[in-house]
Amino acid sequence: MYTALIESVVKILQKANFNVADLAETKPRCFDIVARKDDVVLLIKVLYNVDSLKPEAAEEMKKLTKILQASPLVIGERFKFDFLERGVVYTRYGLPVINLATFYDFVVEGIYPYVYSAPGGYYVKLDSEKIREARERLGLSVGDMAKMLGVSRRTVKKYEEGTDTTLSTAAKIEEIIGTFAIKEIDLLNFVEANINEEEEDVEGEEGEIIEQLRVIGLSVYPVRQAPFDAVSQAKEDQILTGFKQVREIEKRAKLLGRISEAIDAEAAYITDKVCRKKVESVVFVLKEELYSVSSAKDFISLLREKSCEE
Repeated sequence: MYTALIESVVKILQKANFNVADLAETKPRCFDIVARKDDVVLLIKVLYNVDSLKPEAAEEMKKLTKILQASPLVIGERFKFDFLERGVVYTRYGLPVINLATFYDFVVEGIYPYVYSAPGGYYVKLDSEKIREARERLGLSVGDMAKMLGVSRRTVKKYEEGTDTTLSTAAKIEEIIGTFAIKEIDLLNFVEANINEEEEDVEGEEGEIIEQLRVIGLSVYPVRQAPFDAVSQAKEDQILTGFKQVREIEKRAKLLGRISEAIDAEAAYITDKVCRKKVESVVFVLKEELYSVSSAKDFISLLREKSCEE
């Protein structure tokens, strides 16, 4: 079921003309698919039952969302003991969760969901300004509206200030004012995440590489559950960075390259031994070369020079 779900997500993205890279061959990973179309970058985790999403994976996904200016999505079919419903957004550790049908509607048809699930039932976000304008146009006071809805004046004021409400109450409001009054849920800006460059210390040889990258002026954000080990930034430049000295380093670099090409980012792998100059879009940099660079600008120039050598 998981494999079929992954394949379906990829097909939907391709139908919508996204550049797509899937990570099915690597573990552990906090996301399974990365996709880009124009300025939209999606980090997607696919789970048949979203209960299996781990909190550490969710936190890393949110961290990468901020660094890469991406939007995270979790796509599944079951949550707890129920099937996910079409057009409804669920949440898991602060991430938006939708089913495949909702994903299709959103990506292919451009239809945003309006309903979200929370303890107690289904809720919607009200268009508070539209409600207030319609009430005033109809000559209704806050008290009149409260009586018609069977709620207090204070509650009506809250609705006009943007307080969310249940689906049934929203239907009553729309019946009274005679117009649609629900806001769509912005899946692309659902998550607000903060990052701290110094939040994680990395020891040993990898820590030395991170420290040297920071010394030359790069911002470096280590990650644990991805085919790259950090995201390095210099002003507008983003570099997916690998530095783990694994046995099949070129195989790992190929996967890193697929991701960098999908999101249109640069990619570098820092090694302590001579490898090919380049694997796909990934440039190999010897550690000794890194220590000879004096600025972030020079590092970017080194990557671009090496990229043109092959």
